[in-house]
This record gives sequence, structure tokens and C-alpha cells, in this order.
Amino acid sequence: MRQLLFIILILIGSFGCTNPAETTSALSYFDLKGFIDQQIVELNKRKPLVSKQMTVGADKEVVNSTHIDWAKELELFLKADLNKQAYQLSYNISQPTASTYVYTLKQGENLPVKLLKITLDGVSKKPSFVEATLKEENQLFESEKKLLLTCAMRPEGIWLIKTYEISGFQHLTLTDKKTFSVKGEIK
Repeated sequence: MRQLLFIILILIGSFGCTNPAETTSALSYFDLKGFIDQQIVELNKRKPLVSKQMTVGADKEVVNSTHIDWAKELELFLKADLNKQAYQLSYNISQPTASTYVYTLKQGENLPVKLLKITLDGVSKKPSFVEATLKEENQLFESEKKLLLTCAMRPEGIWLIKTYEISGFQHLTLTDKKTFSVKGEIK
């Protein structure tokens, strides 16, 4: 009886304790989420001045501010990350240059991220340019968003977003197509 109890305790202990390194899976694509999360932390810490131009249809507004909710501002870039379980094996990968990676949605797949292009800086090996296209459509709704991001080394030695742009349209079947854009430049 004691031996059976001992064996059961060993089995429970071995299944209950797993090494976190064994449970994390390798990333199939560039870790855009990890990069954007790091940028959000750095931007929240630094609170840089941002010149932001917003356009909806014909209406335009320009704002200069240091009070930006970076998680909200860069949310669509997080949505462009391809390292989601449902996205595994859904993209073709090409490398037109040694530092540029292009991920395109495979034919027959129906995911919102249609394209992700990342160009890495030759020295730092961090993204200097990110471009993504997100598109969704069904019988009632169609939307497309183009995302652009440029990054560079700041004078203080930090790799940081320099400019970002989100543009596109939303179209409900019963309404007119609405275009929009947000362009930000970090000073």
C-alpha cells in the first residue's frame, strides 16, 4: 500500500511541475508583439512630444501632445503580429534582401493580416521599417487598414519609433465608405 501511495505521489509531482522553458513554443514569425510591447514601455517611460495628424473623411485635426496612451495608439500593430496559434503555417515567407522579411497570407486562408513586411536595421538588427495590411470583410462590413512604422536610434542611444501611420477605410453595406488616417511623428 505504501509503495502504491509513493508511486501515485511521484506521478502527481512529475505531471504538476513543468519547466516554463518547455511550455513556451518557438516563434514561427518575427516577434512583432514583443517589439511593440517594448516600445510601449519605453514610450510610456519617456513621454515624448508627438505631432499627430488625424483625418476622417474631409475632417482634419493636428495635435501636439506628450499625453498619449501608447497601448491604445499602437494597438493595431499588436494585432498585426503573426505569432498566434491560429496563424501558424498560414503565411508564405520571403526574404527579398538580407534584412527584409515579407510574410504574405497563403491562398485559401482567411485571416485579417494579409501582409507583414519588416526591414531590420543592418547594425542593431531591430526593425527600422514595418508595414502591414489588415483586411476584414463579410456580407455587412468591409474594412482595410494599412500600417506603417519607422524606427531609428535616438540621440540618447535608445531604439525607438520615429513615425507611425494608420490609414484605411470602413464600409458598412448600408452607409458610405469612411476613410481615415492617423500620422504620428515622435519628436
